[in-house]
Amino acid sequence: MSKTHVEMIKCPKCKKISEMTVWDVIDVTDAPEMKQKIRNGEAFRWHCSECEDNSLIFFPTIYHQPGEKYIVSYVPGDPDTAEKCMKDLNNDNESGYNFDNGYTRRVVTDMNQLREKLVILDEGLDDRIIELMKLFIVADIQTSSQDLRITEIYFTKEKDDTYSFAIRFDNDKWGGTAFSKENYDQVAKTFKTSLLADNEVIIDTEWAVEMLNKNM
Repeated sequence: MSKTHVEMIKCPKCKKISEMTVWDVIDVTDAPEMKQKIRNGEAFRWHCSECEDNSLIFFPTIYHQPGEKYIVSYVPGDPDTAEKCMKDLNNDNESGYNFDNGYTRRVVTDMNQLREKLVILDEGLDDRIIELMKLFIVADIQTSSQDLRITEIYFTKEKDDTYSFAIRFDNDKWGGTAFSKENYDQVAKTFKTSLLADNEVIIDTEWAVEMLNKNM
């Protein structure tokens, strides 16, 4: 069940105070319009009622997609609080769901991470395999281009429906590298046994390195 509350925001341009609906819980069963708005960032956009200025205001939220048994806790910049919110979910008797029963549960602290998780979900892929693939991509790039350092890397789907990783380097330039479903399937096969036993909620580079070390 979705939950919202109202915050009063002072416009930095005209100084008028306007309302913003803040989504504490987004359940796409009763708020289907939010499925797209959380992906394109509109869920976090505040609009001034006076001068029509607008800003992105990122607030903590729980995003729940029951049909896919998928739930993600997003708390900007605060992994401890995000993880606590996830652990407390089953104590919320109003939800009507048992989030331990076959659910994919994730914790993120950055909007780019949230968007990436949802793109991966939409494609029916496993974000754990994607994180492991990133390690191999980073290793290959830094072996061939030792003067460049990768600062960010994100899974993306191109307009032609192919998959790739968008890569940001320490010189602030972006690049990318494509990969095939066959590459993905090979990594999935290699780590299949370990992934079956995994129930972590924070799936990131640190998690991937630990998983790789377990399988060396």
